[in-house]
Amino acid sequence: MRNGCGGLVWSMIRDCGIVYSNPLTRVQIPAATFLVLQVIHFTNFETKWKKIGVLGGMGPMSTVRFYQYLIELCQRRYYAKYDSDFPEILIYNLPIPDVVENIENEEKTKKLLINGIRQLENAGCDFIAIPCNTVNFCIDFLRAKSKIEIISIVEETANKVNKSGTKNATLLATEKTIQSGMYQDKIKKEIKLFLPEKQKEITNLILEILAGCKESKKLGKTIKNCKSEAVILGCTDLSGLIDEKTTTIKIFDSLIILAEATIEKAKVN
Repeated sequence: MRNGCGGLVWSMIRDCGIVYSNPLTRVQIPAATFLVLQVIHFTNFETKWKKIGVLGGMGPMSTVRFYQYLIELCQRRYYAKYDSDFPEILIYNLPIPDVVENIENEEKTKKLLINGIRQLENAGCDFIAIPCNTVNFCIDFLRAKSKIEIISIVEETANKVNKSGTKNATLLATEKTIQSGMYQDKIKKEIKLFLPEKQKEITNLILEILAGCKESKKLGKTIKNCKSEAVILGCTDLSGLIDEKTTTIKIFDSLIILAEATIEKAKVN
């Protein structure tokens, strides 16, 4: 049993009548149940992981946030504390031509993406996550060329929206993502999907964020002006800028959703 667990166990035995409240999830459970869970966790039932490959750099700060989300999910859901509690994560930062305003060179972009996939395959990754919505325009092509599974951020986000009970949502994304219809094809027909009336403003906002500006106020104003009950952040550069507690509109953050799917996929036991 690891250091610190003994004191916790004895305190729980001593105060066996109390209710434990998790400060992260705010879920309350009986002390006796919490005691059993802690004993199980701190003995021989450690989480085993697959090796995660991340094809990142689109954009670079989105990849940074994605890595942070993965680590935080391990901590919250699987009580990861020591370095050995976390999965192996290999990140390949791939500089590609502009995909925000439009795909400058589609064939060159595909070639670079395949090269990145090969790097992760050769490094022994079990599967790949790509924290970028726009390059999902060629997900079928990439999967056909890859020897290992590739998780689709668009598929995972669309599935989350489809199961949420949401009646309508506004999609905020790059011009290429909008024009390709990748979300329009995956969101079920019962859900009305609104597209931005001023796409150029969204594009400029994404470009400003890529340049290092923290445009949370502009994004917050854009979301506030949406006429839907939910917003899909279909560009990973928009992730983490809005505190969901400050808005009544439900936020589907594609980067967080991909991180959740990645950790679930990586768990062996």
